[in-house]
Amino acid sequence: MAKVLVKLRSGEEIRGDLLSLAFNANLRTFYVHREADKEQTENVAVNMDTVKAVFFLKKGEEDNSIIHTETIEQSVFAGASGFRLHVEFADGEMIHGSSHKYNPNDKGFYLVPLNPGDRFERVYVNAAAVKSVDSRRLMGKILVDQKKVTPEQLGHALQYQQEKREKKIGTILRENDFITPEQLEESLRKQKERPKYLGQILLDAGYITEEQLNSALLIQQENKKKKLGQILVELKYITPNDICVAMATQFNLAWADLSSVNIPPGIATVLPEDVIRDLGIIPVEQVDDTLEVACSEPQEPGLVGVISRHTDLKIELVMAYEGYIEDSINRLFPIKD
Repeated sequence: MAKVLVKLRSGEEIRGDLLSLAFNANLRTFYVHREADKEQTENVAVNMDTVKAVFFLKKGEEDNSIIHTETIEQSVFAGASGFRLHVEFADGEMIHGSSHKYNPNDKGFYLVPLNPGDRFERVYVNAAAVKSVDSRRLMGKILVDQKKVTPEQLGHALQYQQEKREKKIGTILRENDFITPEQLEESLRKQKERPKYLGQILLDAGYITEEQLNSALLIQQENKKKKLGQILVELKYITPNDICVAMATQFNLAWADLSSVNIPPGIATVLPEDVIRDLGIIPVEQVDDTLEVACSEPQEPGLVGVISRHTDLKIELVMAYEGYIEDSINRLFPIKD
């Protein structure tokens, strides 16, 4: 049975096991087996019209992990063919991913999350719960539409890419002589080396469009104290964890999802509160003699050295979203009146 998180349009959430071998969005009702309390379970009937989205959990991801090691290059597979979708629900929540098939007239659609650290392998979206969808055709679909490759050839490349996730789809198509070097160059539009800046990383990985990046940069020019990532999140173009993946990729770090993690006070207080607040950091884990410290600006010169002055433990930085770091600090070190 698949483990699912069902989000209803009312705001209620249902977590449990799907009571069927396959989810059928065309049925009026489906059932979820969940824990009613610590000693009892129950089967919940869910009316499809009440559903906002159904999130299918990855195998082995029942529990939230604090530290992740995925990089943005792993997002390439999720967005190899079909459409890139940015979905805004009526309640303001944003998700994005890729879909092999998207028609705005359909009553629902599936997408695969772009973020490789996402706990969900796919999401079914009820179109009735959606406010807007920004969709773009992806490179694989463009090649098929232009009849430069057949659907079968693309399918072969995608299957191979799933086994070799570090390779980009265009490279695989070229190696198998499905397209010429000229066609590859045209389709990829002079693909560049790994970019230096956050905005370009997110743009090249398909997390944002060029128009979205330019809009955010204009806002940043008017408010130079705001970071680009914060602006992109406020505009609902990306999620905080997208920034973590992009920055972790840039600086070759692991990253931490602090959105729903309760850091043990004994770990957080390894460093003095004033140091934590001044540096905008938070200890998240201790492994043997190494202290994992979450930060939002790993590029700050001498950051590890400053932290090391306050502990005998080895320091290892992990990337985290600054808003989540601030929330964790305020929760662990409440400001006294």
